[in-house]
Amino acid sequence: MKHIGFIITILTLLLSLEALAQRYNDFAGIPFGASRETVIEEVMKLGYEPYGQSGEGERVVIPVFMFGELPVQVDFIFNKNDKFYSFEIRTGRVERARLNKSFEAVAYMSEQFTLKYGKPSGNPSIDESSTLKESLLNLYQQWFSQKVLNIYTALVQKDGRYFAVGSVTHRKLAVEKNASSGRAVDKAPTGKPVF
Repeated sequence: MKHIGFIITILTLLLSLEALAQRYNDFAGIPFGASRETVIEEVMKLGYEPYGQSGEGERVVIPVFMFGELPVQVDFIFNKNDKFYSFEIRTGRVERARLNKSFEAVAYMSEQFTLKYGKPSGNPSIDESSTLKESLLNLYQQWFSQKVLNIYTALVQKDGRYFAVGSVTHRKLAVEKNASSGRAVDKAPTGKPVF
C-alpha cells in the first residue's frame, strides 16, 4: 500500500513539473515548436497583423506589440523544419540624448523576463555610464537557470542610435536536424509577466 502511494506521489510531482516547464516554453501562449501557420494563426487571434509570413527561413514579425506598457517589435524565428524556436523583442531606436529611455526599456524587459523565467544570473552588467560597443549586443542580463533556453536582454548601438533587445531561444529546436536532409541547423517582474 505504501508503494502505491509513493508511486502516485511521484507521478503527481512529475506531472506538475511538466506543467511548470510548459509555461516557460511559449510566447503569449504560442508554444516553441509550433509550425509557421500555427504561429500566424495565433498572432492573428491575439489581434495583430503579422508580416513576413511566407518563404522558408522568413521571420514572422509583429511590428507593434504591446509588451505591457512598452511598444515593441516581436520577431518569431523558425528553424529549417519551419518550427518556431526563438523570439526577439526590440524597441524603437532613440538618439544619444534619449539613451536613458533605452536603459528604462531594457530594465522593464528584464523585469518581465524575471517574472517568467526566474531570477537572472547576475546584476545588470552595463549601465548608462558604460561604453557601449557599436553594432554588437551589449548584454544587460542573462538567465542561465533555464536548461533548454538561452535568454538575455541587451542594448544595441547602431549608427548613433540605441535600442533594447530581449531574446529567448529554445536550444534543442535551434539545432534540430532538418527532417529531409538530416543536417544540423545553423544557429542563427511584480505580478504576472506581460507575455
